[in-house]
Amino acid sequence: MNRPTLRPLLPFLVHCLLWTPTIQAAGERIDQGIDWDYCAHPDRKQQLPPPPLPAAAPDATRIEADALQLDQQRNTTLFQGNVKVRRNEAYLEAQQALHQREQNLLELEGDILLQRPGLRASGEQGQFDLNSDQGWLEQVEYRFPERNARGNASRAEFNGDNHSRYEDVSYTSCRPGQSDWQLEAESLELDREEGVGVARHATLKLAGVPVLYAPYYSFPIDDRRKSGFLAPSLGSSSRGGTELTTPYYLNLAPDYDATLYPRLMSKRGLMLGGELRFLGADYKGLVEAEYLNDQEDNRPGHRGAFNLEFNNQFAPGWSSEIRANAVSDIDYLTDFGSGLTITSSRHIERRGELRYQDRNWSLLARLQNFQTVDRSIAATDRPYARLPQLRANYANALFDNASLLNVQAEYVYFDHSEKVRGHRLSLSPSISLPLRRSWGHLTPRFALNHASYQLDQNSGSNDSPSYTSSSFSLDGGLIFERDSDWFGLPAQQTLEPRIHYLYTPFEDQSEIPNFDSAELDLSFANLFRDNRFSGSDRVGDANQLSLGLSSQLLEQRSGRQRLRASIGQIFYFHDREVQLPDVTSETNSESAIVGELSAQLSNQWSSSATLRWDSNLEDGRFDRARAAIHYKDREQHLFNLGYNYQRDTIEDVDFSLYWPFSYRLTTIAALKQSLLHRRSMNQVIGLDYGGRCCWRLRAVFQSYVTDADEKADKRIMLQLVLNGLGAFGRSAEQTLKDSIFGYQPE
Repeated sequence: MNRPTLRPLLPFLVHCLLWTPTIQAAGERIDQGIDWDYCAHPDRKQQLPPPPLPAAAPDATRIEADALQLDQQRNTTLFQGNVKVRRNEAYLEAQQALHQREQNLLELEGDILLQRPGLRASGEQGQFDLNSDQGWLEQVEYRFPERNARGNASRAEFNGDNHSRYEDVSYTSCRPGQSDWQLEAESLELDREEGVGVARHATLKLAGVPVLYAPYYSFPIDDRRKSGFLAPSLGSSSRGGTELTTPYYLNLAPDYDATLYPRLMSKRGLMLGGELRFLGADYKGLVEAEYLNDQEDNRPGHRGAFNLEFNNQFAPGWSSEIRANAVSDIDYLTDFGSGLTITSSRHIERRGELRYQDRNWSLLARLQNFQTVDRSIAATDRPYARLPQLRANYANALFDNASLLNVQAEYVYFDHSEKVRGHRLSLSPSISLPLRRSWGHLTPRFALNHASYQLDQNSGSNDSPSYTSSSFSLDGGLIFERDSDWFGLPAQQTLEPRIHYLYTPFEDQSEIPNFDSAELDLSFANLFRDNRFSGSDRVGDANQLSLGLSSQLLEQRSGRQRLRASIGQIFYFHDREVQLPDVTSETNSESAIVGELSAQLSNQWSSSATLRWDSNLEDGRFDRARAAIHYKDREQHLFNLGYNYQRDTIEDVDFSLYWPFSYRLTTIAALKQSLLHRRSMNQVIGLDYGGRCCWRLRAVFQSYVTDADEKADKRIMLQLVLNGLGAFGRSAEQTLKDSIFGYQPE
């Protein structure tokens, strides 16, 4: 078997870079109605040629011609000049056709054109049995309009509507006049009924140079699944070295299938991986597993990973979900993960849930645990397991929808190997009276919060602490409107002042452990919340007033929000004494000022900004800042530039670009630069050359770190896509989705 090398690729690339597209004359009938130009327009959909008109009645044959001759002795009819034959879904054209009436056989000559569903072919000589819909053509040129594919053959045999066979055949998805890649075979059999094609003694050529040979090759010709080898993946990374993955697909049954993917890494050895998928009317699931005996020094030898995902909706309102994940060691994802998001994961979740939802009730039963895969996280800082968590929510309108009753109840057992464990039972009823009009709203709300604990601890503290806290809030706002314009377009501007008063008396919670509470980040939306903590272990004491002002600019014709600006602040009338462990009371009389801005500058440009200014800080007043500008158009040009600052923690500049210069050439770039650590956290650069049709070559290089103190990991992703045949190499789709905001695969 001929083996592909890099050397034959060089003339192929030179040929493609210098190629200038040409199109055959529009009058050629075989290409009439086939939109070969749609590839040059990313926003243009493929237009299929209309099928020929069938005969008047099923199994009836209609023949038209300029002239005919009857031979009663031989029982034949000779049709001459612009012969057109229609039968069922088949259509034939020729310059001459001899009809043998006894056998119902047509012998065709001269400029033959055949059309069937999904096929169009031309030839110089042929024969067709009108009874069995079987026949043959010689010196054939064919088209598959649905796939924009074409080719030639010395002979084509048609056995009914679903079976055909070709000899000395070529196949490509490149437009006429261009054959950058071509598959040539001694014979090709297509079975449309089974959706399978079989090529024998097939050779793949790039720019006329043979690069791959297969004595037997079976492949799908439609969207139906078929067992067999998938396109191999070839890449390189600093952790694994040169990597080769050769997946094998198993079509086991209509409702489940599997993929085996051995992955050979020059630095690590052979990894064996597999995936099983199953799908039913009300459930779907996935099982994945990987194993290898790692060959690198200073690493555990036997390493692996397991993943189970299952979703089920087994009755009206009832659903279940299972997520079971595990890795053999703490460095597994860093060494073998396939994306920046995956390799930077800090905890692996294992979870099982049972849910119920109807108009008023929401029920949840959950088991949840985590595996920590970050060395920097101490054992005492790892998250609690919930074994189990039971939650019930009830919401209903009362008194003719004038008020809203909401009740939340929860039981959880929190488990941890290093910290206090225990049971928590919490209950939070509330009632509100929402008064809403087109010009504003006013909502008084009263709530109770109770939690009781049964703890397992050795500190001698109270093993059964509890708290009961009440709170009252009044939330009101007005909406003022006036006519305006947005770059000459009629628009409506609003001015929306908002006031929120919250009173929650102090309730001592110092004996309460912190299982799942955290202080909420101060954003504009969180200025108007009734508790500054998440979870149920803390209810913050409060006597405060929140003031906010927002303005919108709405385009009248479309209703699209073109601009929104918000600013707000909290004024405290009392110190906040309820805090998380090891945090002192807050005595500031006012919060930071929070400002947010978002703008849809045009149909392509958008921007956003967030700024938090705190007068209580001594050195510099800015606590957080974020700004971004985005560009995206119908041709998939993407440009993003952002800045993110969080005092003493983050200061990043983020840039990304996906820019098609033409339908054949696209530039790819991304950079995330940490100004705080003075190093690059993620770099991506690449080129995408080709197009939606014929072929596409994508080369992407990435250098990234998951920790600012670690050495950068590097990898190369090179992929050649032969449209209509398959993709060869390592896909970069996940890397681009992680690194370029707004990127979506075609």
